[in-house]
Amino acid sequence: MKYLFLFITLFMIPSGLSAQTETVAVPKGISLSFNKGEGENAVYLDIQLEMKESDAINFDYWLNNPSEMPVFSLQYADQKLDCPLTVKRQLSGNAVGFKITGFTPSTFDRFLNKDHDNQITIRVDKDVRINLFDERGNPSRIWIIKADIINTLINEELKITEDERTDFLTSLNNFYYHENKVDFGVNPGRDSIKTNYILSLRFQNAYNRKRFLSCNENTKRMPVYWNLDARLSTNFKDSLNYIKIYPANFLFENFSGKLPYQLSVKLGNESDQSFINKRVATDASVNVIVPNLINLTTAESNRLRLKPVITAGIKGYYDYSNDITSFASGMAHIDGYYYIPVFNNYAIIVEATSFYDFSKERNPSGKIQGNYSITLGAEIPKTGFKAMFKYTDGKSDINFRQGSIISIGLLMDFFQEKKNKPK
Repeated sequence: MKYLFLFITLFMIPSGLSAQTETVAVPKGISLSFNKGEGENAVYLDIQLEMKESDAINFDYWLNNPSEMPVFSLQYADQKLDCPLTVKRQLSGNAVGFKITGFTPSTFDRFLNKDHDNQITIRVDKDVRINLFDERGNPSRIWIIKADIINTLINEELKITEDERTDFLTSLNNFYYHENKVDFGVNPGRDSIKTNYILSLRFQNAYNRKRFLSCNENTKRMPVYWNLDARLSTNFKDSLNYIKIYPANFLFENFSGKLPYQLSVKLGNESDQSFINKRVATDASVNVIVPNLINLTTAESNRLRLKPVITAGIKGYYDYSNDITSFASGMAHIDGYYYIPVFNNYAIIVEATSFYDFSKERNPSGKIQGNYSITLGAEIPKTGFKAMFKYTDGKSDINFRQGSIISIGLLMDFFQEKKNKPK
């Protein structure tokens, strides 16, 4: 009976951690700092706590066990990236913190240059549990800070101002929208001319979120991609139609500095839609992002503005078109692309190309030729499309024939900007 009484007494005495109360706590705030070094790129995350004078944090024991160490991950837009980040504990004053490493230089630069347009962030994958001690050094309470609260504070800390948001959009996005576009239009028939349906598209698989925020930095590897650029219509004889397929596209990029640029070499085949005029081509070019020239937005419209992309290149080709003697020659070209947001829901897209062919067969007069298009788009709510009015005029660099056409249709808008409501 004596031993039974002793057992019950010991059982009723609260011991160590079992006496602690768990409380969901809201931190005073967080701070993020970045340290770029030759050997290691680190992000320091400090969580400020509202503590009583009687509370203390023991560096060795504020996490009950190693398994409670939070797991941090990178996220771009809505996509979580599988990057093995390393996390270590930090402690200073009334703050608990973490040192997060494992970033590649290119990923780290996106934080430092504010080029993330609020799409790149760090997220904690589980709640942070903090073990508090009283003045005698005994565990007293456990504070639980919810992961979603920390993630919200991280996003607030990473936000750029509205002025910065207007001035900055990533080089990645500029090049992405330049190389990825599609529109579908109708050229209404008149008199004896039939109604034609037109599809214009350009795709390149270079811009992948996981690649740009990759865990493995391998600058020595030559990146190879494919590229498709085409204008197709139900009228196969339309002089403006073309199909350019480049199964091998070697791309080199530099997103730092005032003039971000790309160097590319493309190998592929170019033809008109009927495959009468065709050639094998190698195109070496440089794409440069230049400062904005036009602002058709207001403070109330709160739009991001893509910057103009200028391309200059030289092309070597072997022309094996039908009904001619095959020949080899070259061409120099300059191209421009500019997406201009207008007020809240409109956009103007200007594209132009100027080219000079070195051959007597294609350019006997030795003239500089070119074409251009102007697209007006109006947003269709909740669809991701814009109603489109498009005018195209000029000579194609495939068959060198003049053409002009007006089309009305839909523009698939890859420029899905996130507009914050003005306060």
